[in-house]
Amino acid sequence: MLKSLVKTLAVLLVLFAVAVLLFHGKRVTSTASGAAGERLEIYYMYHEDESQSLWLKAATKKFEEMHPGLTVDILFAGREVLGKLRPRMIIGNPPDIVNQGGDQLRVLQDDELFEQLDGELNTPAWNDTAAWKDTFIPGVIDIYIGRDKETAGHYYQIPTSVFCDEFFYNIAQFEKLGLKTPKTWTEFLHVCQVLKDNGIEPLAADGTETGYNVAWYTVLMTRTTNIKHVRATAYNEPGTSWKEKCFLDAAKLVRELRDKGYIMQGYEGSKWPSAQMQWVQGRCGILYNGTWIPKEMKNKLPDGFRMGIFRFPIVEGYPEADSLAQDIGADCFAIPKGARHKELAIEFLKLVTSKEQAVLLSQADVPCTTKGVPMPPSLAGLDELLSPPYKLYESYGITNDLSGWYRNCARENWSNLFLGHITPEEMIDDLQAKQERYYERMKLLADPTRTRGAGR
Repeated sequence: MLKSLVKTLAVLLVLFAVAVLLFHGKRVTSTASGAAGERLEIYYMYHEDESQSLWLKAATKKFEEMHPGLTVDILFAGREVLGKLRPRMIIGNPPDIVNQGGDQLRVLQDDELFEQLDGELNTPAWNDTAAWKDTFIPGVIDIYIGRDKETAGHYYQIPTSVFCDEFFYNIAQFEKLGLKTPKTWTEFLHVCQVLKDNGIEPLAADGTETGYNVAWYTVLMTRTTNIKHVRATAYNEPGTSWKEKCFLDAAKLVRELRDKGYIMQGYEGSKWPSAQMQWVQGRCGILYNGTWIPKEMKNKLPDGFRMGIFRFPIVEGYPEADSLAQDIGADCFAIPKGARHKELAIEFLKLVTSKEQAVLLSQADVPCTTKGVPMPPSLAGLDELLSPPYKLYESYGITNDLSGWYRNCARENWSNLFLGHITPEEMIDDLQAKQERYYERMKLLADPTRTRGAGR
């Protein structure tokens, strides 16, 4: 009796949850005019008090004024967009617009859950005669282009802001020490040594942030070989091995920074945002991090602090390397299939990617994707690093495209190298061994004739 009652209550709770979602998502069929009573729903990846959210709310107010009677509802999901979106997708009642990092949205894109936007991107941009597609920084709109059999070559995501890793430095500190931003690895090591000789710890780092740790080896591989070779090796193509000299050399360069005492003392246990604070306070000279740093540290900078950036240097002696490779990602918007206000959603996305709105976003220390809009002063020069001859890659074509391999074989391995837990030689041997086990396991899983005990 009790078990039966529990089951009945469980079913009722599920039905109640579905009913709530259906009620929450109930909307009137739209027209582009925005008739009275219509609601445009947006699932947004930022918290309500973040600068991007303040910008979006202002843009939303303008859009509502243009469409009397229209209400734009924003769910500030705070990086939990996909978790909140899935129930709506499951019951066939999605919001009109969803915003998240393009790499995360790609999972739904590959499952063909977003509207294709090829035609819309060829229509005029907001208050512009140019095609919407042509108003973005060249190459950025192509980062998340479809790649699967069904989506290849088609567009599903609209990028609004970009992010990438760069070195940050205190301009006044460099000027005082007579330092110039380094272009080569030799020059970079010289800068580190001068900082150290003057009582300044060269490199700030929070060693408990694994993603920051692995970035060092990820980018150094592109300085000792080319990305095509890295990908071929990660895909376990015949004739490739992590024991090749270029990969070991990259690992030795990471270790060199630790051995020379260039990384701040105690970095292995440092927790975010400790390293960033030590950098702005002048205790550390250089911070390798993402273009979100100006926004994160805006209210913590000392008076008169002048922030500068420079890209990861070229390593001499590797002519085949992709030394002009630049990693890049983007915050993107997409329109789920089944959205009931597609025309309004397109109009709204044209507004938020217009020059007028992009300038406002840039003023909030957020680098924008719209062509011709100046980068924030704290990121001066970033536009040059995103233009030819530099080549744009999402995470250098490694960590996202090969996410399963990366999690199982590389992530912990590359982090341990930066932390000094393993030597370059041990890291290479461990990586090769893990990869061999990984692909053997994938082979067994793909074999329909395998027995339950296969591979044991």
